[in-house]
Amino acid sequence: MQQFPNALIAATLALASLGAFAQPATPSAVNQREAHQDQRIQQGIANGDLNAHEAYRLERQQGRIDAAEARARSDGRLSDAERERLNRMQDNANRDIWQQKHDAPSAGTPMAPAAPPTSKAAVDRRQSEQDARIRQGISSGQIDAREAARLEQQQANIQAAEARARSDGQLSNAERERLNRMQQRANVAIQHQKHDPQQAR
Repeated sequence: MQQFPNALIAATLALASLGAFAQPATPSAVNQREAHQDQRIQQGIANGDLNAHEAYRLERQQGRIDAAEARARSDGRLSDAERERLNRMQDNANRDIWQQKHDAPSAGTPMAPAAPPTSKAAVDRRQSEQDARIRQGISSGQIDAREAARLEQQQANIQAAEARARSDGQLSNAERERLNRMQQRANVAIQHQKHDPQQAR
């Protein structure tokens, strides 16, 4: 009789452990993977594997992942479908980082055109203008790869903040004002990086 309860307990523990292994990646795994990709981009900039154009494109891709994650988490949870979508986006980013770090040098490759703003709101228009100024600074040599990565991370933070603010379907005056302050700081940073003394490429 004693063997039956022990066997039942062992079977229950085995099923519980299988369930733990079958669970999808936790939200922290999504963040860890994104942090690892950011490190790979920074390392590629530091050792010269990525030029300013490539760093800019990769950082924009990370910004899109940040914004998608902020939208997915806006209801306080990350569903399996949302987590899977983020994983696919990160798989694509992973592949793009590897390709850009291992391709032949392409400093003269023209940049892809910027994606059009998602709405005609002033917040979106201003961000689109800032993206255009960053691209122009890269093209003219006024902004190097490290500066481009920093500025694009700042833009990604604004995109994520906007996605969180719009998650309830509207943008309040306070939220719009906060985004405007973030964009004003970004504006100053872009101006500074475009006019700081540095060696032209």
